[in-house]
Amino acid sequence: MNLKEGRGLVPIQTNNPLLPYMLVKFPDRELFDTLFVKSIPPATLTKYWDILKERAEGATLADAGKGYGLSRERVRQIEAKFIRRVGCHHASKTSLTTDSL
Repeated sequence: MNLKEGRGLVPIQTNNPLLPYMLVKFPDRELFDTLFVKSIPPATLTKYWDILKERAEGATLADAGKGYGLSRERVRQIEAKFIRRVGCHHASKTSLTTDSL
């Protein structure tokens, strides 16, 4: 599953074989920057944000990368990294909530 199929939500993998994906809200810009600030130069953050927002709004891989001269494969890689990071963030947030019960 990808951002386009999520229709504005981010599909993250779960450990449940009956429900392999869970859809979570697309992060706001502040959380997005927090997730990527250590691995992506600040000037590139805006480019990635724009590309991922386009994908979440239904753009194809080719269309999302066209404005930045990126291939479909590079857009797919950026999207996959984003989905992994959001999943890790969500898992750590969920485990903190569950552990405190």
